[in-house]
Amino acid sequence: MTTLLTNWHFMRVLRAGIAVWAFAEVWRTGDMLMLFFGSIFAIQAIFDIGCCGASGCAAPAPGKRGFDATPDAEEVSFKEVK
Repeated sequence: MTTLLTNWHFMRVLRAGIAVWAFAEVWRTGDMLMLFFGSIFAIQAIFDIGCCGASGCAAPAPGKRGFDATPDAEEVSFKEVK
């Protein structure tokens, strides 16, 4: 319950606003396709997930190796050619 009520940032509030707008449009016009889109945005806002899951689109933190980095990589030196 604490996760649902804390850490509300701009994108989470925006998704919640879009969901409320979509649900209001469903109530006003009866367009059931808008109910699908409103549900998607509501789920994203409630559980704080984006297009790729929780922090799925975030870049890795600096200094940490990615999943494709080799642990025995050597430092490459370059020589300037004039």
